[in-house]
Amino acid sequence: MTDYSGLERYSADRNFGCRISDRYTYKGWKLLILENELLRVTVLPEKGSDVFEFLYKPFDIDFMWHTPMGLVDRTPYVPTLSSSEGNFMDFYEGGWQEIAPSGGQGCTYKGAAYGLHGEVWNCVWDCTIEKDDPREVRAKLTCRLIKVPLVIEKRLTLRSGESVLHIDEKMTNASEETIEYMWGHHPAFGAPFLNKNCVVDIPAAKIAVWSFPDDPNRRFEEGSIFDWPMMTTRSGEVVDGSRIPSPDAKTSDELCFIGLREGWYSLTDTKRKIGFALEWDLEAFPYVWFWQVFGGGAGYPWYGRTYNCALEPWSGYPLFGLNRTIEHGSQKKLEPGESTTVYLKAIAHSGVERVAKVENGKVISAS
Repeated sequence: MTDYSGLERYSADRNFGCRISDRYTYKGWKLLILENELLRVTVLPEKGSDVFEFLYKPFDIDFMWHTPMGLVDRTPYVPTLSSSEGNFMDFYEGGWQEIAPSGGQGCTYKGAAYGLHGEVWNCVWDCTIEKDDPREVRAKLTCRLIKVPLVIEKRLTLRSGESVLHIDEKMTNASEETIEYMWGHHPAFGAPFLNKNCVVDIPAAKIAVWSFPDDPNRRFEEGSIFDWPMMTTRSGEVVDGSRIPSPDAKTSDELCFIGLREGWYSLTDTKRKIGFALEWDLEAFPYVWFWQVFGGGAGYPWYGRTYNCALEPWSGYPLFGLNRTIEHGSQKKLEPGESTTVYLKAIAHSGVERVAKVENGKVISAS
């Protein structure tokens, strides 16, 4: 290990090893930036703790998708008309959101009305730098929800020489009632990383189709369940669902992986042999939603302009709000004063074409 003795005191201006800062702003938003020799991760503490950038330095690749609208300026924005689904899409810049206590369509739970994807995405998180050392940096972010008394604490850690972002979280019920909830992570991927050479490796038994039946550009029939990875389209064509189509596909679908054997996936460009892998606590997140917009997002807000997908670890399903998840029996719950902890590891990797396993932050090649 490199000997940094005597240099740690210059951390404010350090230009080597691990670095961390919350002194920058962009479009009026405060930024938290963590970086080391391999990664630069930019977080928006004042906007849901979104991961705005996940840059793999050796290849100058930001895995995160950015919407055509981009990050809105932090100035007062008044929608022209209120929506029952809220304003998530008006403010959606892409990247990676944390979502709770409801996911998908809006609903009302215990008198609290939620729009699309609940409220965490719209909360301001307190941010504290806990460790600033060339060998390791760590920040603690804390969010107290407004409509339901849940508190989420999240620690983000980078270590020297690792292309891994370590995420450790705790959710606490600060009320005197039992609280049911959904909890998920919504990392979205786009060009220049995403392309027709990309594949999804995930240890799932089946994949369920939850595409909206009135979407004319859906590839798969709503309600279908397939043995992963082979899937049958509405036209009867059998396709390998693990392979990402080109933008010419002009399709849009909502899918969900079920029957996961382990908590991990990898999205890999097989031509360039670079990829993004995610590992997590399977007990906490036993499902993975697979949102696909391969040039087929018609009307608001995409208007056919986007090519992206998201692979989202979730606590429950289907994709239509907390009440539907309760009906399905896949909701989570916390008793008064109870806490639950989870972990995720986000990994940038190279030199691998297909992935057999992700374990302890390590990506294992299938060949």
